[in-house]
Amino acid sequence: MKKIYYLLLFMSFIAVKAKSQVTIGSTDAPNPSAVLELKSTNLGFLPPRVKLESLDSPAPLSAHVPGMVVYNLTDDVESLQPGLYYNTGSQWVRLAVSPYSKQNWFYMPSIVFDTSSEGVDFTKNLYEEFKTQLNTSGGLVINSSGAPAKALTIIPAADQLNYYVTAYDTEVFDNIKISADGVMTYDIIGAASDSTYVNIVFVEKEPISE
Repeated sequence: MKKIYYLLLFMSFIAVKAKSQVTIGSTDAPNPSAVLELKSTNLGFLPPRVKLESLDSPAPLSAHVPGMVVYNLTDDVESLQPGLYYNTGSQWVRLAVSPYSKQNWFYMPSIVFDTSSEGVDFTKNLYEEFKTQLNTSGGLVINSSGAPAKALTIIPAADQLNYYVTAYDTEVFDNIKISADGVMTYDIIGAASDSTYVNIVFVEKEPISE
């Protein structure tokens, strides 16, 4: 009786071990490094299709799960667009569609600073200025033939960007600071000239996994 019990236990162990790696679409053994391998010459892999609510919310999932992959169908939320997204454990990140997608930096569009009066603690919301210019239909936007009315229909949220002043006229501006959500505080110490400038750069943040 014990021999039969040991034999059944051994066979059960072999069965579990054999099923620890699976091939779908073929009777061939899966790649030794794959827990699951899909094989087909004329079919594709279709991931779950869901409508995400925001980059920070796990919904419609119940919780953030690091490594989770879905295809997002939402196209009416500013920070979302249809495509594959993976979860970092705290937010959703769209899978890169271009080898240059990590070079997401750009200069601030031209904006007006009133330098007619000297003073301290002036403010300018760089993010809102950028958003208004590049995410607004009509107005002063002139687009090339066939281009969308909005220069950027999908833009990062304010806290998903880093903000930099790379150079400025030190005869006019002083004590420049920028908050995490893109509000610039500055002093005016002199009148602007024809050569007065402020160079502002936005850089998309890399997602942080927890």
